[in-house]
Amino acid sequence: MRSFAAWTTTAAVALLGVANAQTPSNDTTANVDLQTAIAGYAAYHSDVSELRATTPRDANALETALDRVARHNRDELTRGWIAYGAQTAAQSPAFVQGVRDAAAYYGRDAVIWAVSVDPSYARGLRGGPEATRMLLDSANADAARITAVADRYQEFAYSVQRQRWGNQVAPGQPARLQRIRSLGREGAPDNAVPADYAPRLAVAPLSITPGSDPNAYGGRRFWDSLRGGDQVVEVASTPAARSFRVNVTRGEALDRMAAVAALQALEATETNQSAVTRLINDPRSRDCFEMAQLQLYQCMSAARFRYENAFCLGQHGLRDIGTCIGAVAQPDSGSAMMTPMPMTAGRNERG
Repeated sequence: MRSFAAWTTTAAVALLGVANAQTPSNDTTANVDLQTAIAGYAAYHSDVSELRATTPRDANALETALDRVARHNRDELTRGWIAYGAQTAAQSPAFVQGVRDAAAYYGRDAVIWAVSVDPSYARGLRGGPEATRMLLDSANADAARITAVADRYQEFAYSVQRQRWGNQVAPGQPARLQRIRSLGREGAPDNAVPADYAPRLAVAPLSITPGSDPNAYGGRRFWDSLRGGDQVVEVASTPAARSFRVNVTRGEALDRMAAVAALQALEATETNQSAVTRLINDPRSRDCFEMAQLQLYQCMSAARFRYENAFCLGQHGLRDIGTCIGAVAQPDSGSAMMTPMPMTAGRNERG
């Protein structure tokens, strides 16, 4: 199965360039409010919860699981993740105060303009390191949660080879692949997010404390707490033993989260919808999610047996997405404390 996975990865890399050339720019994207955006990320985690709570026992159950991981549009997932991070950063007292102090000193309009045109400005304000730490903790917890379910499905893929239904040829694979592609284009349906999630997905700045309450929005166990029930497995129940710092190659995602959080702190999101929409459309994150999606398609196009479809689900529908999210952080081997992204001289003097 290892050579099967390597071949599909190589093919997907080649396809990514073609897909990027054929995909229109996000510059023409209609304005999206934060709550609508967050639903896209919540839908994915809701499906992760369902996948963790059940194990396919037959071919029909495997088809349902495939549909769950496939029905998430890369753009909606990108916007949702950045919006979720923004509302998480807006719970940092030091950061919100730093933004408001900067607005008092330089002028509210000046700060709004600064974070809109240069997202990196926000994390350079006083309180930026605290917001960054919260974002890294949240991303690490979400990535660990997804990866834990990916591990389970890949183990399932190996074990199901010994079951008659799992080691049979998957009939109608071209039609199955077409269905999976269509689901990815359409995105998750409106009912993908349970109605009882809504009250906990709408949070105002400084209304919760994810650092001290792991079940709160942005906390380590937030998505687990939404699902509840006996099936909750606290894969991120304790803080990571290692400290982390920003991965500079993916730091723009955190910059965009903090920039939108700054607009929230100034109660400026409603009057600056175009800026918010532009900020939550992070191209690097979108490319990463798109690569995961393309690899899922390529993997399934090469699959012949049902257990290979299960492998594709775990590796590309789950693990690759978790990797995209967790890639904003990297282990900090030089310090016991998290170190923010290197800044230009004087940057932390703003505000």
